[in-house]
Amino acid sequence: MNSHTASHRADIPAVCETAGDPGTAPNLFIIGASKAGSSALHAYLDAHPGICMSSEKEPCYFTDQETLRAAWPVMARTPCSHDWQAYLALWRGGENARYRGEGSVYYSQAPHRGNAAARIAKTCPGARIIYTVREPVTRAIGHYWQRYKEFKEPLPLAEAVRENPLYRDTSDYALQLQPYLDHFAPSQIHVIVAEELRAHRREVMARCIAWLGLDPFEYGEGQLADRHRSPPTSRQPRFARVEQIRDSALWAMARRHLPAGLIARLRQASTRTFDKAEVDEGPARAWLTDYLAPRRTAFEALIGRSIPAWDNA
Repeated sequence: MNSHTASHRADIPAVCETAGDPGTAPNLFIIGASKAGSSALHAYLDAHPGICMSSEKEPCYFTDQETLRAAWPVMARTPCSHDWQAYLALWRGGENARYRGEGSVYYSQAPHRGNAAARIAKTCPGARIIYTVREPVTRAIGHYWQRYKEFKEPLPLAEAVRENPLYRDTSDYALQLQPYLDHFAPSQIHVIVAEELRAHRREVMARCIAWLGLDPFEYGEGQLADRHRSPPTSRQPRFARVEQIRDSALWAMARRHLPAGLIARLRQASTRTFDKAEVDEGPARAWLTDYLAPRRTAFEALIGRSIPAWDNA
């Protein structure tokens, strides 16, 4: 590398090449991990002339749909998450690209989002899989803050990382990668370490492009810029039901039609912004460090190399 099979929806095609236009079917998947640089990698890959990345970064088509409706109702209502032709339309214009890719981080949140590995393998057995990983403790805490900001996590940090297995399981990279090794050859899977990508972007991307069998590509400075850095602040609702309103079809329609200034004022009125530095992350970090240490060892054994970039986290 340089299970449990969830039930399949009837509309998931058996094989990409026979399910529609093979010139638009995906054959490259960034499977996560969440908060590990997948959005930046999606943009970096899209800059290569031989790659067309999806217009919707995280369509979640191969996520269990019942789970998606509960976890991300806005995306569940979006046609590309459940309709094959709408999904294929995400690569319109990319028919001549050697790779057509997407980057749904729910694909590496087993068992909480279903077994995406089996679903992808059933439909796209020749696909290439890229797994981005980040120091596990920092990633888990970043995952918590993302969900807290989205009003999906009501518990305080130290309690949440103990009570909600989503955070620690998503940082158990061996647990997440093994289903893909069960369904794909090791040569089809490439691991990128977020800290290495940030520190050595050209070198890491050159190795990735070579692994894909594409011609070398000289990135412009702007094409490898920082992307999607998490802000130092978070937010919490000022009153009940903010989450339901945020996830509703009515709010989605309002965002499309109301002036941006009014949308911003409504958000400000319904939420309170605070500095995450106000929260002591120490107890959560200590607990996660103890829990995830043997999982890190298992992951490094699985991929056949140590990751020194994580030693001083």
